[in-house]
Amino acid sequence: MIQYRTIRGIKIAFEWIGNGGELIVFLHGVGADRTAWEPQINFFSKLGYSVAAIDMRGSGLSQSRDENGFALPITIADFAADVHELILGLGFERAHWVGNSMGGVIIMEALTNSPSYEAERNRRGPGGGSPRIAKAVLCNTFAKHPDSALILPRPAQALKTKSLAEFAAERIPFAHKPGISPEILDASIRAMANKDVETYLLSWRETWSHDYRDVLPGVSVPALVITSSLDKITPPALGMEIASLIPNAKYHEIANASHLSNLDQPEEFNRVVGEFLKD
Repeated sequence: MIQYRTIRGIKIAFEWIGNGGELIVFLHGVGADRTAWEPQINFFSKLGYSVAAIDMRGSGLSQSRDENGFALPITIADFAADVHELILGLGFERAHWVGNSMGGVIIMEALTNSPSYEAERNRRGPGGGSPRIAKAVLCNTFAKHPDSALILPRPAQALKTKSLAEFAAERIPFAHKPGISPEILDASIRAMANKDVETYLLSWRETWSHDYRDVLPGVSVPALVITSSLDKITPPALGMEIASLIPNAKYHEIANASHLSNLDQPEEFNRVVGEFLKD
C-alpha cells in the first residue's frame, strides 16, 4: 500500500509492505518511479521481507516543489539522506539497498560520501561499514560514465521542442528489451512522462555528474553488481568496473535484458538478488 512520510521536511511516497522481516529499500532510476519495482515488491514480500519502494523526491507521488512553487533541492546526497531517514522512521536500523541506474548512484553516494553518515561512521570506528546499509545491490549503473559530457545536455535540449511525454515515448523503449510487453512499456513511459520537468532535469544532471571510482575500494558492505547483455545505456563493462573496485563484490550479467533488467527478466533478477541476500 502507498504510504507517505515527511522526511527532512519533504513529503515522500513509498509502496510499503511491513512483514516484520529484514527491510529492503528499492531505489528507482532517473526516468522511473516506485512502480518499476512491482515484480520485486511481490516476490520479496512473499519471502517475508519488509519492502519499501520509494518515490524519490521530485518523482512519482513524492513532493516536487515547495510551498512557494519552487523546485525542491535535488542532489544525490539529498536522495541518500532521505532514504537513510526513512529507514529510521520505519523503525529499522539497517536495510538492504537495491538500486537501478540513478538508484545505484544513490547507493554509491550513501556507501562513500554522504555527510549524513559521518557521525555514525566515526562512532563505529574503522571497518564499521555503512550504518544503514546491510547489503547493496547495484543494478545497471556506473561509478563514472565515460560519455557523461555528451549525455548530460540531451534531455534539456530535447525538451526545448517537445514535451516530457513525447521524450519519454522516444527514450523508454531503449531501456527495455525488444518485445517487452506493451503493458510494461506503457507503464514505464507513464512513470517518466508524469514527472515534474524541472526536478527531472535536476535529477538527470545529478545522476550523470559523479565519479565514485576512487572511493569504492573503501567500501566494506557486501555488494552485488547486476548488468544486462542488451543494455546500451550502462553497458556491462561499467558494472564490471564497479565490481572490480568494491572489495569482494559479486557480479552477475542477465541475458536478454536491457537497462531495466528487473522488469525485462524479473524471474532471474529476483533469483539472483534473493540468493545474494540469503548468502
